[in-house]
Amino acid sequence: MNILAIGAHPDDVEGFCGGTLAKYAAQGHKVFTASTTNGNIGSATLPKDVIARIRKEESRQAAAVIGAEYICLDYDDELFFETREARIALIDLVRYCKADVIFTHNPRDYNPDHELTSKMVNDIAVMIPIAKIETRNPPCDKIPLLFYFEPAHAIGFVPTDYVDITEYMDIKHEMNSKHVSQIQWIKDNYKDQVGDRDRNVFDDIDVIARFRGLQCGCDYAEAFVTAQHAYRMTAKRILP
Repeated sequence: MNILAIGAHPDDVEGFCGGTLAKYAAQGHKVFTASTTNGNIGSATLPKDVIARIRKEESRQAAAVIGAEYICLDYDDELFFETREARIALIDLVRYCKADVIFTHNPRDYNPDHELTSKMVNDIAVMIPIAKIETRNPPCDKIPLLFYFEPAHAIGFVPTDYVDITEYMDIKHEMNSKHVSQIQWIKDNYKDQVGDRDRNVFDDIDVIARFRGLQCGCDYAEAFVTAQHAYRMTAKRILP
């Protein structure tokens, strides 16, 4: 299958579903990662164009860990809006990847870019095969299955599905480690959450993965909610 994970920002998908993507890749599936924005406000010191280039390169390196291809739609960070152009760009992205399965943000999250990315991906999923919606890439012959990953810190999230990623935690760590620029950014801009503790912001990812593992009977897991249209389209398990 072709697997596509769409985040709002260049460091989103590795933290939320990196283990699942690594597991898909190890099983021989083709994996793509994407972000709707370029992360161009993700530094307290660097110019926007510079940090955007850095963050896109970090995402390319993270994707390369599992042999995936990274694609950026290049909208401005925190200024992503629902427009005709953005909808066409997302439809074209999914068609380019010929996605069988898509992962994206939970519809309710703390960040507007996350929530809008989720909404737009959900909206366009059923449009992928429609020939009269013209994009650079031709329509696919199927509607992709859609799964939502957890919101930040897993607040209010009740999963429908779990993936055991115990054997892929080291790969997930390696993917996240490529996002060096964001470690200091989080400390600079979220001091009320991080404080003076000497820890990497990505440490929280392990806590959540361990908690989900406890819920489903393994050491580490990632959790998802199946989108409504996906329930009607398949009776078999698609997640690895």
